[in-house]
Amino acid sequence: MHTYVPITPGYVPNVSQRAQELGAKIGQVIQEYEQTHPGMSPLEVQQAIKLAGSGTGNSRARILVALMLGLSVAALLGGMFFYQMMS
Repeated sequence: MHTYVPITPGYVPNVSQRAQELGAKIGQVIQEYEQTHPGMSPLEVQQAIKLAGSGTGNSRARILVALMLGLSVAALLGGMFFYQMMS
C-alpha cells in the first residue's frame, strides 16, 4: 500500500522576517568561524548554539534561535558535503 504525501514546493515555515534575518546572520557567522577554525565539529557548533540561546531569557526565543541555528548548520554542512562530492 502506498501513502500519499503532499509536497508543497517553496514551502517556508511561518517564521518572521526578523527571525529569518537573524538566522541568516548567525549562519554567516558560523560559516566564517568554521573557515578560520576548520577542525570544528558539528557538536561544538551545537554546543555554541545552546550557549548563545541560554542568555535570551525567553524560552520561545531560545527555541527559535536554536531552530534557526540548527537549520543553518544543517544547510552549511550539507553544502560542504555536496561541494566535496562534486570536487
